[in-house]
This record gives sequence, C-alpha cells and structure tokens, in this order.
Amino acid sequence: MMKKSNNAFSYKFFRIYFLGTFFGQNAYRLGVVTQGILIWKLIGTELSLGVGAASLALPMIIFNLFGGVLADRYESRVLLLIVSSLGVLSFVGIALLDFFDYIEFWHVIIFSIFIGIISGIDQVSRVAYFPSLVPKISMKSAVKINTANFSISSVIAPTLAGIVISIFDTYIGFLIAAIGWATMAFSTFFLPNRGVDFYQRSIIFELTTGFRYIYSQKIILILSILLFINMLMNFGWITTLPSYVQRFDGGAKEIGYLFSSCGVGATTGVILSSRLSPGKYYGLLILFSALLFSIMLFFVSLSENLYLSMLLAGLAHFGNGSLYNTTTVAVQIRLPELIRGRVMGIFIITGSVGIIAGLWTGYWASLIGLRFGMMIGPTVIIMLVIIILATQKRIRNLHENPEFD
Repeated sequence: MMKKSNNAFSYKFFRIYFLGTFFGQNAYRLGVVTQGILIWKLIGTELSLGVGAASLALPMIIFNLFGGVLADRYESRVLLLIVSSLGVLSFVGIALLDFFDYIEFWHVIIFSIFIGIISGIDQVSRVAYFPSLVPKISMKSAVKINTANFSISSVIAPTLAGIVISIFDTYIGFLIAAIGWATMAFSTFFLPNRGVDFYQRSIIFELTTGFRYIYSQKIILILSILLFINMLMNFGWITTLPSYVQRFDGGAKEIGYLFSSCGVGATTGVILSSRLSPGKYYGLLILFSALLFSIMLFFVSLSENLYLSMLLAGLAHFGNGSLYNTTTVAVQIRLPELIRGRVMGIFIITGSVGIIAGLWTGYWASLIGLRFGMMIGPTVIIMLVIIILATQKRIRNLHENPEFD
C-alpha cells in the first residue's frame, strides 16, 4: 500500500484545484482593486469607497451562509463551474460599459452586488471542497496552501492592476479578471466530485445546524468571534487605499504596490505560522498574531512616507495572515465532514466582513479624518485580546492537536 504523504501537493487533484483557485483568486482581487480605482475616479470620496465595499460584502455574507448549505446539498465542483462562468460574464459586461464610457456609479454597485453573490457561493464551496481532495494527514498542509493561495493573490493581482490601469485603463483590468475566472471554470472539468449529504431538510434548518454546532463548540465559537471582529474593525483600511495614497501624491501604481505589500506580509505570515509547531502555545500564537496586526496598523496610520507605509503594512498583514491561517487550521481539523460546508460557510463570513469593514473605516474617515478613523479598530481588537487572555483559559492553552484539548 502506498504511503500517504502529509504534503497536499503530492495529490494530483489538489494540484489542479490549486491552479484553478490561483487564477480565480487573482481574478477576484484584481476586480476588487479595479473597482475601487474606478469608484475613486467616478466619485472620489472615502464614503463612496465604503459604499462600493459594502455592496460587494453584504451579498457575499448572505451567500456565504446559504452557500454553505448549498455546498453540502449539491456537488461543490458543479457549483464552482457555475459561479465561475457567471463571473466571466459579469466582468466582461462591466468592461464593455467602461470601454464605451457608459459606466456610472450605480452600474458599479449593481456589478458589485452580483459579484458578491457569486463570490459568496464560490468561497464557501472551495473551503468545503478542498479537504476532500487530500487525506486527513495532509489537512494542515492543504489549509496552509489554500490560505497562502488567497494571500498570494493579494501580491500579484494589485500590482498587476496598478500597472495595467496606469498604462491602459480600468476596463483592461476587468477583462484580465474575466480571463482568470474563465481559467478557474475550465479547471473544474478535471476535478472529482466531492459527494453530498443526501439526508436533506429545510434550508433554514440546515443553516441553523451550522450555527448550533459553532455555539456548542466553545473553542470554535471564540475563534470565530475573534476573527470576525478583527476583520470588521481592522481590515477596512484596505478599501480606503485610493484615499490613503493621496497623502503621498500617489495613483494607481502606488495603490497596487501598497496593496501588494499587504499581500507579501500576509503570505509570509501564513507560511511561517504553518511551519511552526507551537504545541500547547497555539492559542497564544493566535492572540499574538491579532495583536501584531492591530499595533502595526497604528503605525501605518501615522506614517508620512510611502515606503515606510509599505513596510509597516507588510508587518501588519503578516500578523493578519498568521491569524487567519492559525484560526482556520484550528477550526478545520475540529470539524466533522458532513457539516463542514455549513460551518465553514459561517466561518468564512469573516473574509467578507473584511470588505464591508471599508464602510466602517470610510465613515469614520469622512467624519474625523482617515488617520484617526484607522485607529479606532485596532484599539477595539487590543482590548478584545486582553479580555480573551484574561478570561478564556481554553484559548490560552489551546493545543495545535485537538486530541489534547
């Protein structure tokens, strides 16, 4: 009998999945950056950037929830094919409106809502699907690679978007994103079926099953709350980058560079946290990562130099990448397969909340200025981490191996 490898890349179907996801995630990120630059060009206020982010994130959150039910009820591979194909049509459509100069703010909002819907289904279908492609011994490796894939897209796509848009225009950014979604759709033809839960009840019942399970598992509940509030309070500054780089007289390229600095930091955080074996200090690693993200964001808000901002943003998102990876691993390895889609559909909302957080940051930036608006979220997270450290012994002593919980 062939010995099973703990490296997820040893398995052919996971490699195919990785390649399709790589193009799909870069397409998604490129579209988000391009949309933000287009909104800034059309309207030019922090609040409009926040509204654009909210129009993407709200439907994404809703369909993260119901997408989890769909991922357990219907074949994930087919869902991925459908939503990827719809993504291609959406990006081609807005690219044509932009090219012929018919584009208006409300067009972007409608496009954003639709992309939020299909991305919500796509994201949860993926996190429910990829664990079925590897044995349990490879789960930590698979989670690391999957999370790193998302982070890497934050490096490549923004830089590409900034360069392309500065040379051509935003419609080219949308067209390149359409190509990425098309590649992702094509990859699904070479993947196996995951299988579905044939014992199906009402969608509302299935949805509440995920919530009930999280509520019953204190470790998963607290980790979900920490990641949710972290993304809601801290991540919104990314949405305001078009406004932030004006401090340095920057444009599309500078937005791309700063965005990519965050991606480099996040990717490094994912990789290094995956290589650590902290044992019984796994919970402390999670909390330290949240603190690092928050503290570094204070310094980003105060920076008066673009290159210093890039360095500080990289360090901040190193913490966020580590936080997201460690919490995801801790949750994934504690889930039974049959309800994975429903639970991860709720858990993955944290990523969507990170986008809607742009409305939070944009609102405060328009009220008290971007610098002080960026400081509110980190203050909340630092207080939350202190509370968890003081009151939650199971998180302080969380072991990377659930058998030692």
